[in-house]
Amino acid sequence: MKALLRARVSYLLLLPSFALVILFYYYPALSGIYHAFTTWQAVDDSRWVGLDNFIFMASDRFILHSLLNQFLLTLADMAKALIPPFIVAEMIFALRSESERYWLRTLCVVPMVAPAMVIILMWYFIYDPNVGLLNQSLVGMGLEDLKRAWLGDPDFALGAIVAIGFPWIGALAFLILYAGLNSISGEIIDAARIDGVSTITRILHIDIPMLIPQFRLVIILTLIGSIQDFGRVLVMTGGGPGFSTYVPALWMYEQTFLMSHFGYASAIGVTLFLIILTGSTLVLRLMKSDVEL
Repeated sequence: MKALLRARVSYLLLLPSFALVILFYYYPALSGIYHAFTTWQAVDDSRWVGLDNFIFMASDRFILHSLLNQFLLTLADMAKALIPPFIVAEMIFALRSESERYWLRTLCVVPMVAPAMVIILMWYFIYDPNVGLLNQSLVGMGLEDLKRAWLGDPDFALGAIVAIGFPWIGALAFLILYAGLNSISGEIIDAARIDGVSTITRILHIDIPMLIPQFRLVIILTLIGSIQDFGRVLVMTGGGPGFSTYVPALWMYEQTFLMSHFGYASAIGVTLFLIILTGSTLVLRLMKSDVEL
């Protein structure tokens, strides 16, 4: 109690911050959980309906199809977040010159300053069927038969969204994995070199096992970001053609702001939260390195 009294000024200074966090983060989240069990539209008061929203969701064709799209997008996002950044991090880590490491590392990180929406819009114009860089490049190479409306073809629209950001060297994932490589003891690396261990063998048996915590962090962040993100789909295709590129978060957005079905949208949000929570818990339990056991 005496320690609490001595620190009362600190607690008073922290109080506004905690009040704002509760008001703008915790209250909306708890309100969303409550309204997931209600029917609530802009012109009506909310009315408790129990599990009706979730039962309806099980037969909603938009949700069922969008969950498959989301699964494919999430797998692709994880592959993009793990493989290219790890390869680049390993190549830069293998350089002997510290100055070369510094400048190449900087070049990989600089794209972070570009807003994500700018990148999405750039790719939107690349896919333009008339003057887009992709189709014009195909014409220049004599491959006119491969031209198509990439975002207007149900067979290619989802793949076009996956390809956004090529060559997929995510700056955050790169920094996390590169920092993990730098945290590996130099004695282990030197011992491997003295023993004549090849680079591939060292990567497979030393680097990857010791980077499990970093891989786990990247996977969880990618899982959260991929399921929550609907901006790229909204801008690129709006969920079309048809509903071939719909994702649950986009359907939740439309239910909220276009149809004013706030209760059903809250139910979709709660479902996405449970998916993220379950996925993150599984990753934490299943991905453990020998160092952590």
